[in-house]
Amino acid sequence: MNIILMVKNQPIMEKLLGDILPFMQWWFLILILGVLFLPLSALLFSSLADKGYLFSKTIAIAVTGYLMWMLSAIKIMKFTTVSCIISLLIGLIINLLIVLYFKFLHKPSGSTIYTERNILSVYFKKENLRIFIGEELLFIIVFLIFTYIRGFKPEAYGTEKFMDYGFMTTMMRSDYMPPQDFWFSGTNLNYYYVGQFIATFLTRLSFTPVSYGYNLMLMMTGAFAFVLPFSIVFNLIVKHRGKQSKRSGVFATLGGLLGGAGVCMAGNMHYPIYGIIIPFLKNLTSQVKTRYSYWFPDATRYIGYNPETNDKTIHEFPAYSFILGDLHAHVINILFVLTVLAILLSWLYSQSDRKSITKQVKEEIFNPQLIILGFFIGLFHTTNFWDYPIYFVVSGAIILFSNMIVYGFKAKAYWLTAIQGLLIFILGELFALPFTLQFDQISTSLLLTENHTPLYQHMVLWGLPIFTVSVFLIITITNYVDNKKRKRKKKKADSNRIGKLIASYMESLSETDLYVITIGLCAIGLTLLPEIVYVKDIYSGDYKRANTMFKLTYQAFIMFGICFGYIYIRLLRFGKAIARRKLVVISLFTFCLTLLYPLNAVKGWYGNIFDKNRYEGIDATQFMKEDFKDDYLATKWLNDNVSGTPVVLESNGYSYTDYQRVSVITGLPTVFGWYTHEQLWRSGPDTTDNIVTSQLNDRATDVETIYTSMDVNLVLGLIDKYEISYIYVGPLEEEKYEGVNHDLIRSLGEIVFENPDSDEYSYKTYIVKVN
Repeated sequence: MNIILMVKNQPIMEKLLGDILPFMQWWFLILILGVLFLPLSALLFSSLADKGYLFSKTIAIAVTGYLMWMLSAIKIMKFTTVSCIISLLIGLIINLLIVLYFKFLHKPSGSTIYTERNILSVYFKKENLRIFIGEELLFIIVFLIFTYIRGFKPEAYGTEKFMDYGFMTTMMRSDYMPPQDFWFSGTNLNYYYVGQFIATFLTRLSFTPVSYGYNLMLMMTGAFAFVLPFSIVFNLIVKHRGKQSKRSGVFATLGGLLGGAGVCMAGNMHYPIYGIIIPFLKNLTSQVKTRYSYWFPDATRYIGYNPETNDKTIHEFPAYSFILGDLHAHVINILFVLTVLAILLSWLYSQSDRKSITKQVKEEIFNPQLIILGFFIGLFHTTNFWDYPIYFVVSGAIILFSNMIVYGFKAKAYWLTAIQGLLIFILGELFALPFTLQFDQISTSLLLTENHTPLYQHMVLWGLPIFTVSVFLIITITNYVDNKKRKRKKKKADSNRIGKLIASYMESLSETDLYVITIGLCAIGLTLLPEIVYVKDIYSGDYKRANTMFKLTYQAFIMFGICFGYIYIRLLRFGKAIARRKLVVISLFTFCLTLLYPLNAVKGWYGNIFDKNRYEGIDATQFMKEDFKDDYLATKWLNDNVSGTPVVLESNGYSYTDYQRVSVITGLPTVFGWYTHEQLWRSGPDTTDNIVTSQLNDRATDVETIYTSMDVNLVLGLIDKYEISYIYVGPLEEEKYEGVNHDLIRSLGEIVFENPDSDEYSYKTYIVKVN
């Protein structure tokens, strides 16, 4: 019987086994990268309980990926697999130099917290090894589960996936950065593409096909979105209670799991309210029981859609992103913004440790943590620009408060923060320079918001985290006031007294409470900011503040997730007042309801993931074989036979349609691609809407002319203008253009590919190599 079942499920087993090798190659690469960067991680995270083990991986990905990109952008090295290995070796040399410096040159003194001669010694202590093994197991388990789920709908097709996958395929063909715009031939890609470049870099290094690399990068980012918050919250709780506290490790682990779930798996309160509570109440009051359905994207399209208004916004969050499957800029950057939050935590701890150490201004300014912060802030300029100002402000807030811990509310704390902020800004600009020199800024204008979110909708989306952070803030304030009352009688307050009280309150906070309150308040501010201002971009009318709300509240969601993990354990385990605990229990129960969101969403998007017969594998191009059979054969021929980046003509279309499947799957540039995307990428401060629209429409007209014109000289002139090497005719070309001039097109050169079966249908499929 077992043999019969194995034979019956052989194709499924082949897919599962076929996915194991690329998965293991990818995971092993990330493991090696992390090990190679342990010296730098030990330097940056020496004050953390887990020594930043997981963050050694993300720092390695960022540094080696940046090195390869930068060397390619300044035309020193071509983007090849050999060059990727060289950049990895450069990263190894940097880490060896750190080890050698501490071994032979470093002189521990009263002005530094780095006292170990062997900087790697912390990684070989028994208690630390247990943590590292546990974190590695957690990472690979989550990565494996996410990858398995993705195998039920692996296609790079729909929403933004064509764009994201096209970025990777075109960079696989590119020698230098920026790559050619695969949807606007003859020009460079003018978008924040470095996140997808890093995905392509890992694809090359792991020797996996790009069709697998897309999904492995996506699911690895999802795994990091769980384990990195786990590490941050784990370190917060261990620090709060101390390593030697009874069962502190158990509660730190529980808090870490809550934090990981809060960032990676939680939804907002839209699903509990509209997907559970309201249907339950309707059935409770109705004699006829109805099974209500819930479409998971509704949680991200609520304001302006339910009810319908002229203020339509976007408010996505990581769980939605990982389920949907777009490898977009804001998604890839999750692992880097979480790394910045961990560096800031380590900085706060190390500043607290410096309280009893003689401090030198030189070491306060030229600090490894500040330098790496400058690097990441600069990287954000190239991966997801919105994170650049957001985390510069968050960094500034935590650096300021940490300096206040060390120096009090004195002038030195302020001018030192200003100098450190300036250093981070300058380093960020320098690291981003190879990108900004070749990039035209897209959005520049800041305008006052005209439409505002109704209060009840704001509470549905962000009421739970705002309530939780506010309760925690109020509790710390009341604790401080109670402690002050016990120490001395209340004195009459005056204006100076209020300032001193604020300063005294901040000094009374533990480093962990201060950190969580800071990022919690920053997150609240990010949810409120779109109610005040928005950034003007190509989206107008009903959608003018959609992108601003999207990018700001996405980062708020990440910081709120970390706050959840810490606050719940902090107040449930270590709180005293019963009334306060009741509030936290209510909040925790509500939070658990938001964790039901991915169960609904995964079922709605991926179907029954327990039915192994439905497993498709993690090849992102698998859909082409079934949905675009002729295009699949044509793109396979192009991938097998065409090298470099010659221009391939295909029909253009509007964004989010099936058009551009040839350029996306092959990475070969075409004359004109998705309309709205090119409109966004070409809309800079030095252009007007009319100029951009004219450029796009001219190209669209030229493409149609080549396919339909009877004038051979006109067609040859346009082929010359755009340097077209191949012309593709397939089902969508026949569908879009009435009267495709097959005779003229076939006469332009050699027919290098033709699908003989296409004659059975109402269209022809072939590729002409232009003479």
